[in-house]
Amino acid sequence: TLSLGTRYSYFMNFGPATVRYYRPEFVRDESAVLSEEVFGANQLINTYDGFEPRIGIRHSLNETASFKVGYNLMRQYLQVVTNATTPLPTSRWKTSDPNIKPQISQLWTVGYFKNFYGNIYEMSLEGYLRHTQNILDYKPGANFILENFVETQLLQGRSRASGVELMVARKKGELTGWVSYTYSRVLNQINEGPNFNERINGGRWYPSNFDRPHSFNLSFTVSPNKWHTFSFTFTYASGRPFTAPTGLLRDGDRLLPYFSARNNDRIKDYHRLDFSWHIHNPRDKQGKWRGDWIVTIFNVLGRRNQYSVFLQPYEQSFRTYELTILNAPFVSLTYNFWNEVKPKL
Repeated sequence: TLSLGTRYSYFMNFGPATVRYYRPEFVRDESAVLSEEVFGANQLINTYDGFEPRIGIRHSLNETASFKVGYNLMRQYLQVVTNATTPLPTSRWKTSDPNIKPQISQLWTVGYFKNFYGNIYEMSLEGYLRHTQNILDYKPGANFILENFVETQLLQGRSRASGVELMVARKKGELTGWVSYTYSRVLNQINEGPNFNERINGGRWYPSNFDRPHSFNLSFTVSPNKWHTFSFTFTYASGRPFTAPTGLLRDGDRLLPYFSARNNDRIKDYHRLDFSWHIHNPRDKQGKWRGDWIVTIFNVLGRRNQYSVFLQPYEQSFRTYELTILNAPFVSLTYNFWNEVKPKL
């Protein structure tokens, strides 16, 4: 089977806004401003457009196995600029303009799928490769506080993401569930020019904030009878990158951290086990009202997963602190009830 499609996107950037134009051979900053133009309300500033084609091919090798390939091109005109995986109040949303180009990504996928033992088991092996142009990242030493022209604090480059996932699932029987393992990488390269503040890590490839190479997930459900269902979910992932200081610099009586490379370290690996017990209609009544109890335990093992790492001055040096969220077992109880009155014919 073959699936073809395309979409044409057209982005229009309207005022009110003040747009600066910079000398192309200089770093974007106050000293490189070539001209400045003020646009009124609903006045067109600039446009971006392009086709976004996609294709999908599926070939059935036999009744239980199939092979799939796909391609997709996408354009993104609204971007968030943040130095963490979760947008913070300090994050900035930025639409494309004459200085910030839209992101353009191309995604290639390939997969093999097979069922076993009368469709009780299902196995899939999938891989992907994504190339993205015009990604955004901070300049070295960027400062967004009260900055009206954020393009002076940003750099654009390219990104490549690739990965492979193996997944096995059991879809029928008293025990159902799935297990999967993924190996993936997300690397960025920022190299706009020869100057220090036009490159990140000297123009070399570096891990992005979302680069977590190893990911393992396990989920299974046991239903010994019609009243009880027990579910277990376990997840493991490599720690995300962060920028750690490689030394200290003295400024008078102060010591300042020295950062030589972006995303040069990782927080601790993440893993968590969750449990739930679903009690279906415990009184087994056939009346119009029915109810279920659900007991869940989040983070059964009480894992102290790191959310972020930060530094605080301490005497003549710095101390490293970690932020953890829900670092103990968290129990909840839920009761659901509903009416099962059958409509009269």
